Amino acid sequence: MPVRRAPRSPALWFILPAILVLAGVDLGPMLYSMQASLTHWMLTDPGSENDPAGLSNYTAVLTSGEFWAAVRVTVTYAVLSVAGALCLGLVFALLLNLEFYGRPFFRSIMMIPMVVTPVVVGIFWKLLYEQENGVFNWLLQAVGLPKVAWLSTTMALPSVIIMDVWHATPFFMLVLLAGLHSIDGGQLDAARVDGAGRIQVFRYVTFPHLLPYMLIAASFRMIAAMSDFDKIWMLTAGGPGNSTTMITLYTFQTGFSAFDIGRVAAIAWIAYEIVANARANLQAQRITAGFGFMVNTAGFDV
Repeated sequence: MPVRRAPRSPALWFILPAILVLAGVDLGPMLYSMQASLTHWMLTDPGSENDPAGLSNYTAVLTSGEFWAAVRVTVTYAVLSVAGALCLGLVFALLLNLEFYGRPFFRSIMMIPMVVTPVVVGIFWKLLYEQENGVFNWLLQAVGLPKVAWLSTTMALPSVIIMDVWHATPFFMLVLLAGLHSIDGGQLDAARVDGAGRIQVFRYVTFPHLLPYMLIAASFRMIAAMSDFDKIWMLTAGGPGNSTTMITLYTFQTGFSAFDIGRVAAIAWIAYEIVANARANLQAQRITAGFGFMVNTAGFDV
């Protein structure tokens, strides 16, 4: 008896154009950059794009002290800015989840930093940090404190981190506020009936529920922070020296100062691997946290 085949779904034909476009827009340039990273392509040397280099560009990058300094700055910036924005976002989400007069107005005000473009953020904070006539130093002098060189060698990176925390906090607040609205009210009522105080309710009910949301938001923001360029360029341009030179700025400077396209492509691929590994680790933690939350809500201990 002949076996009847299930009819093929036409869904593939509907998504095929999008797949082809994405393959052309994303995969094509990626393969081209991979090929460029294996050459001695210099914009100042016509014909050098056909000069094979093997893995010498990767070796030069991985043995460069400037590259590892940029990696250190990138990781420090991403980890501290994401941690700071996450903590502040959690605090503001808890506050704005309370019932009080004017709550919609304050929620709207808190969203303003997130909708400002990064270039404007960089210019705005550069005016705030200006040493002679900046707002921050004016406030310090108003209370009798000395001026601070916010964009000096020792203070530039913390100043950049503070700027990014201000810019990213509304994103975490919005995600965690959505998580707070999804908590089952019955769980909160049951915890209060059992005699749990506010701290215990937060520790054993609210925080475990918000943990998957926190990890999802942190994974997205970590990737974005490691790719930040425009606002840092507008604020410090990677200086003073290399104190705020991230991988993105180091790549830009290598490409448009030394015009070494082969090395730029190698830097980009190495940076891609770093970001991909960071994303994979965060995603694994997110899956673990989500599984633990489901088991806890089922009444088991993890």
